[in-house]
Amino acid sequence: MIFKYNKIIIYILFLFFNFNTYGEENNFNRIEILVNDKIITKYDIVQRVKINAILNRLEINDNNYNQLVTSVIDDLIIEKLKNEKIEEYNITFNEDEFSRNEERFYSSINYQKEELESLFLLNNINYDNLQEFIEIELKWQKVIYGLYLRVTSVTDQEISDLISNNPGINEEIASELIMQKQLDIKSKKLIKDLRDEATIEYK
Repeated sequence: MIFKYNKIIIYILFLFFNFNTYGEENNFNRIEILVNDKIITKYDIVQRVKINAILNRLEINDNNYNQLVTSVIDDLIIEKLKNEKIEEYNITFNEDEFSRNEERFYSSINYQKEELESLFLLNNINYDNLQEFIEIELKWQKVIYGLYLRVTSVTDQEISDLISNNPGINEEIASELIMQKQLDIKSKKLIKDLRDEATIEYK
């Protein structure tokens, strides 16, 4: 019953959002941003704002609207840049890899896939947009692992320090956590470099 109530609230919110904030739907294909000649449309922005609101269980209102849109635009720009690197290295994945990554994603946001599909349908969101996001993140992780895993190391002292602060984990998990943290830092650095070199034009 709570789930149905939440769906109704979100549906009303997005009806208001679609028609009063962003205007008529026939303007959704308008280009808003060019990232190295790759386009981001108003439709892309609206879809992602709604997706983020659902995933984070947020209500869109006058107080958070501008912040949500700014964050979404930044995310979409970064995804365009990630895609360029993904295409450069011709990154692919198999069905098993995607399934495992998809399961981890749903677990991390505390949603069932069926719940999201229902909410997306109710709020006129193309579910393929979420699938594409999951795919990009999986491919980007493979880019980062391919570029940096062999040149990234974990010391015994780092493992010992982490375990002393987190007695519930073992050496293997500690090593993985430290390695992932280092790879995340390298990922952020690469994204910053790509952004600094990119041509980004706001329409």
